[in-house]
This record gives sequence, structure tokens and C-alpha cells, in this order.
Amino acid sequence: MRISFRGRHHDEIEFGLIYGGIAVLAMVALRFMPVVRLLPDCVFRGLTALPCPACGATRSAFFLSHGKWFASLSMNPLAALAFASICIYFVYSLFAYLLHFPRTMVVFSPPERLRVRTAIALLVLVNWAYLIFTLPSSS
Repeated sequence: MRISFRGRHHDEIEFGLIYGGIAVLAMVALRFMPVVRLLPDCVFRGLTALPCPACGATRSAFFLSHGKWFASLSMNPLAALAFASICIYFVYSLFAYLLHFPRTMVVFSPPERLRVRTAIALLVLVNWAYLIFTLPSSS
């Protein structure tokens, strides 16, 4: 793994600002609007009676937007960490863009990419197992 810094080009798309902005807007919507009541039930859970790998992600983001960290982590730990990380990365990207900092990049070799992908897949499976054993069963 190598961390590098390179200058920004005017025609580059700022994905940290775009996706981070979407995440921040979602958190604001969850905080100030009653959107949780409008969301449909999980189809996967309705068909299998098992939570899907993303079950609890919306409630996790809802609790996170209200500052209830432990409740957010208990609903879906991976989603809570992902939302928090994306929001932090948005703030970093915004400051880097406004202050013209160089772009920070993490470069992986092909074997490292495979290890990272495997680790992410394992994290999703472990998180899903947590959800299966901790979320109440659907009735």
C-alpha cells in the first residue's frame, strides 16, 4: 500500500464531494424529516424471514443523525461505520477542494487489492451474521 499526493485538475470529478454530499443530505433528511415512516419493509426479510445484509442500515443512519452512536452501532455496525466514514471524508474533501490541497490517494498493488476485497467481503459476512443473531425475527 502506498499513499500518494497529487495535484487536482480542473476537469476532475470530485467523488468525495458528490457521494459525501449525498450522504450528508440523507443524514439531514433523516434528522429533520419523517422519512423513516415512509420507507417500505425489507423484501428479502419478508420472503426469507432473515435480515438482509443491509437490514437496519436506515435505522442506523437515523440514530447516527440524532447523535445516538451506540444505538446506531447496535442496529448495523458496518452501516454506522460506513455512514460516519463517508461524512468525515466529505468534510475532508470539502476542505481539500476549497483550500486547494493535493488529492490524497491510496494505491494498492494487485495482491493487496485482492486482500482488501476479501477483507471487505468477510466484514459484510460477519456483519450479516451479527444481524441474523441480534435483530428480532420478523413476524
